[in-house]
Amino acid sequence: MMASSSVAGPPHKKRRYADQASGPSSTHDDGFGTQSLPVAVLPDDFSGDPLDGEQYLAVVRREAAAAPGIFFAAHNPYADTNAVASTSAIPLDSLPDSVSTASASTQLDDGLLMPSSEWKSTFTQQFRNAREALSNTPTEPVKLTKDDLPKINNTNAWYAWIHGRPPPPTSPEEVEKQSGKAHEWRIREPSAALLLRLNTEQILGLLETFPYWIAHRVSIPDGQARMEERREGEVLQPLHARWLFALLLRLDGRLVSEEISTLRTLARACVAAITLSRIRRKAVRSRVGKAEAAEVNGTAEAGEKSTEMREEESMRRDEAGAWMVVAIIAGVWGQSDLWDDAIVDMKRVSS
Repeated sequence: MMASSSVAGPPHKKRRYADQASGPSSTHDDGFGTQSLPVAVLPDDFSGDPLDGEQYLAVVRREAAAAPGIFFAAHNPYADTNAVASTSAIPLDSLPDSVSTASASTQLDDGLLMPSSEWKSTFTQQFRNAREALSNTPTEPVKLTKDDLPKINNTNAWYAWIHGRPPPPTSPEEVEKQSGKAHEWRIREPSAALLLRLNTEQILGLLETFPYWIAHRVSIPDGQARMEERREGEVLQPLHARWLFALLLRLDGRLVSEEISTLRTLARACVAAITLSRIRRKAVRSRVGKAEAAEVNGTAEAGEKSTEMREEESMRRDEAGAWMVVAIIAGVWGQSDLWDDAIVDMKRVSS
């Protein structure tokens, strides 16, 4: 029977040959595998030129033991993408300036004020990296809590679970039922601990309810923004944008056709919300007029061009959350045709 080494090395790390018991009886080495051929014991005055196969194997082992434990390639082809992503971080509350300054060849929309191809590629890559990081096993045990999650099909309970209050009434009966009752917002923000509690079926059930919440917009207080930073014209409520981003981070990338249909419905709801927002903006501009709009915004002295630029920047900020949801679903789950549908809708609004 082969003798095994009695010297214990550090956990999860291969031990070097020097850490093993020396001598011709050592035939098993955790660092080099099971010994099949005889290996010479080199004398102290060994010149370095092996005379036979046994000395050659000994030289190879000695050189391997002297080598560093970790090697870095001179050129890492995977580092370039991460470097680009880290140097061009995209804030979650706005689209980058490159969307408006990119050349026509890199534009997806050709003047329709939609995300550029460059932005889509960078943002999707960053999102994939975030999904990969979230999929890693937690370094610390996850604390188990009482399972108070609503049933999957109970949309009202899910609304209350996130917002801390019942959903807004949508019928005369509900209006009468909630009349005279004061409900305070108790917002639940998405966190890693909450996301780990949700399985794929629950996440899809939540995502299935968001199109309804997006269409029936109710102003929700945003505890993460100061009063002067809040924008009434945002297409997606900031809280909803954060929840959608987090849920899509956690959602399994391997979905069947019916589950993909839920994502497509969500993306189309975001595009529809953008379309309605642009229609409202267009109606306001036509009703107020350019001169009056410039005075209201305090930019009359800056001229018509400055007013249009401010209006464009405001519209991009308000639409950012919705476009990110579309980009995630189109890029991560391979639904790129959603961009074609969005272009058609944006052209219809712009005409």
